[in-house]
Amino acid sequence: MLDVKKKQTSLARRKRWVLLACEAAILLALCIAWAVLDRPVELPDDDAHITYREVAVHEAKDVARLGITLRSGESWAALQTEEGKLSIEGDAGYEVDAAKAADMLNAAKVISYEDVLSDDPAEFRDHLADFGLDVPRVVADITYADGSQWTLRIGDVLHLEEENAYYMMIDGDERLFSLDKGTAETLMTEKALLHPVTQPTLHKARFDKITFGDGAGNTLAEWTLQGAIGGNAQDRWMMTAPVQYPAEGESMATLQANLANVRLGAYVGEATPENLAAYGFDAPRFVLSIHQAAGSIGTTGLDGVYSVTDWPEDTFTLTVGDAKSDAVDYVLVGEKIYISSHFSLNVFMEMDVLATLSRYTVPVALGNLHRLTVRTGSQERVYTITRTEQVDESNALVTDSEGNVLYDRSCELNGSMLAYAKFEAAYNELLKISVSGNLPEGWTTKEPAHTTFIFEAFSSESYTLELVPFDAMHDAVLLDGNALFYLIKHGMDFDVI
Repeated sequence: MLDVKKKQTSLARRKRWVLLACEAAILLALCIAWAVLDRPVELPDDDAHITYREVAVHEAKDVARLGITLRSGESWAALQTEEGKLSIEGDAGYEVDAAKAADMLNAAKVISYEDVLSDDPAEFRDHLADFGLDVPRVVADITYADGSQWTLRIGDVLHLEEENAYYMMIDGDERLFSLDKGTAETLMTEKALLHPVTQPTLHKARFDKITFGDGAGNTLAEWTLQGAIGGNAQDRWMMTAPVQYPAEGESMATLQANLANVRLGAYVGEATPENLAAYGFDAPRFVLSIHQAAGSIGTTGLDGVYSVTDWPEDTFTLTVGDAKSDAVDYVLVGEKIYISSHFSLNVFMEMDVLATLSRYTVPVALGNLHRLTVRTGSQERVYTITRTEQVDESNALVTDSEGNVLYDRSCELNGSMLAYAKFEAAYNELLKISVSGNLPEGWTTKEPAHTTFIFEAFSSESYTLELVPFDAMHDAVLLDGNALFYLIKHGMDFDVI
């Protein structure tokens, strides 16, 4: 016998679950509809969307005119000449940099798009600001030799999963496109970036004088190479302003490397009186000058071939005017004004120039020493070095691997022979002595020197180093009268007999 009541109860329970499921589905549909109505407009993501397509295809040589208007309001146009170069319209003398011209022509020769984002203007015409198309980042008007003309309006960045693109509209076409990043950003070029910029030719191996000035004609610092370029030039630099003092080799190597990397940014304009005043060159902040001696520089080309170029003597001068921003300064080189990185120039503008001075007390290398005079009290010892060129069996000069002539040396003390090896060992120890610290700024003494060293070089330089009492434990070190450092007492005792 069937239990009818039990069967009816089971059916009723199923009906209630069906009703609940329907109510939940209706509620979910309402929520989805509310969310869609409430959120900003979104373009459809159709799996069947159209991908990259070329609308118009020309050769680079067919681009007759390219007009660019940037969001900033800047506008310029360039015409292609018969020689395939770009010249700024209205200024025939303004020829676009060759590399920039090639980039611009390649970007303009084909009208293309990466994707069709929408083919229904009703979906996006009221939301152009969302895509940066109400005031485009760039409007590019391109005219070809066949008379056809296209206008691209490029907006803001469209962030995609794989890479970025830009929103774009094409005049005469109602669709919304995406444009590849490379083409878009090439067309966004400011006029100043089109001008050819010739970078300075700076060879640190040819540097023989470096000068920093304040723009008012005052020298802030100056370093001069003692002798000719080449060889051990790094260790032969002398600071000649604000003091006369030997410079430290590694510090000078760093300074020269930084100077050799000075680069110019975009061209700003010619050095007309109006521009000089407008960009701060009537009262410049800093002047950098580098004198380069005539010399030969060897380089290895991309093809692996080593070649040597002879360069004439020249002077490079860079003047810093106003700051364009925290990151960029206006600079004057020759008769042209450019921008340049503030951070690279500030290395020199804020430099502690005295930090380049040598901390070693002996200013002449042993190989260049001709005479050393040591005075202590009433005693004077004069060490004289004689050097004789080495010759081989064929009477030819003997040289080292770098072509430097080798010498035999001998030493005399007050006219009597002294074993050179004995003097050499003592002088090498003297070369290792460095100062203990800096004297207070403006420090002077009225006491006489208790010890005096006079160093005379084969290259004709001469230096006088004096030790004067500073405090109970230290002596002040005066080099050619410049009192900058102090040394522990008896730190430079030299008594070779």
